[in-house]
This record gives sequence, C-alpha cells and structure tokens, in this order.
Amino acid sequence: MAAAICLHPLASVLFTHESSDDVMPYAMSYYWLSLRSKLEEIPRLRHCIATIARIEGYSDVFIADFELSVHEAFVNALSHGNRGNASLPVTMTLEAGVAGGERFLEVSIRDCGEGFEPVSALRSICSGWSEKASGGRGLFLVSQFAESFRIEKVVGGCVVVLRYIPY
Repeated sequence: MAAAICLHPLASVLFTHESSDDVMPYAMSYYWLSLRSKLEEIPRLRHCIATIARIEGYSDVFIADFELSVHEAFVNALSHGNRGNASLPVTMTLEAGVAGGERFLEVSIRDCGEGFEPVSALRSICSGWSEKASGGRGLFLVSQFAESFRIEKVVGGCVVVLRYIPY
C-alpha cells in the first residue's frame, strides 16, 4: 500500500459568528494524511506536520513541540495499535481553526488497534520512567505538549485525538 499525503487543506471554510456588536469571521482548515505502519515513514510525517503548521502560521517553537508529540503518537499507533504490521495504515486528520476567540489545532490519529486506558497507562509510565529507559516516553511527551487528549474506540480501530492551543 502506498502512502497518501494531502498537504493542501481538504476544505477551508469561512464561517461567521454573530455577537451582539458585530459579525466576526473565522476560518477552519482540514488536512488528511495516511502513512504505512513503518518507522521509515517518520521523516515524511515530520515534514508534512511541519509544512501544515507553517501553512497555518504557527511559531517555530510550537512547530518543534507539535512535531515531537505527533511523532510519538504515530510511533505508538504503529507499534502498539498496528503491532508493526506494515500493511495496516495510520491515518491522521488535522483540523485548524478558532473557537471561542482562541486558535486550536486538533489531530486525530487512527490505527487498527483495540485502544487503551490513557490514565492508567500514563500513571504506569510516569511511576516507572527513568532517564535510562529506552521506551515508554511517548504518552508522557504527548501529555506534556497537547492541551488535551482522548482515546476513542471505533469500528476497526482506535483514534487518539490530540488538541493543541498553537502559538
């Protein structure tokens, strides 16, 4: 299966929000990315994520944190969700916009796994993590950079949804 990449927004929508004083326009952009469950896809992932973040006008500091956390979530999806089966895809959708006067970026990462309980997994990782450990930092890093995250079990897989407040 070849990887499919969409760097241009699937849709860019201009909305208006009516307040008591005026009408405030705001835009939302949607992006889609599908990669094979292979570590060799990481450079392509990081390039795409950085390109999308630059299109949206985010700072270099945010882009570095964003790249790292999505990278870690991707590695978790291919390692734990798809169990290294390269024939299974990891797909992502990104939604960038404004809500309540604040910019947001939401990333949904879908794999073909059964999902997990994030609170108990994070507790386990944080209680046993050491600087010498070679793994187990992905969920911890994601929790440090994303404003919030949730796990959704869907037919045929699991979706990790990361929400950021970009700067």
